[in-house]
Amino acid sequence: MRIILDTDKKTITVPWNYSEKLEAMNKMIAEISEDKAKQKTFSGFIDECWKYAMEHSDTNIKTAQKPNRPAKSKGE
Repeated sequence: MRIILDTDKKTITVPWNYSEKLEAMNKMIAEISEDKAKQKTFSGFIDECWKYAMEHSDTNIKTAQKPNRPAKSKGE
């Protein structure tokens, strides 16, 4: 699942079905464990992913590739 952090606008964009995916994760957690503390919340899951990535920044923080721009033709 891709979650986008926009530092300019100070927004986080989640997939349109983010709530459904969390519900499915929580259902699976409930089937495996009866520990309610392991259930994921809407913002808690994002925070958990952020903290994990920061703790493992040497391998889990990626720099995107520079986008390819079409070459300008002469006369433009």
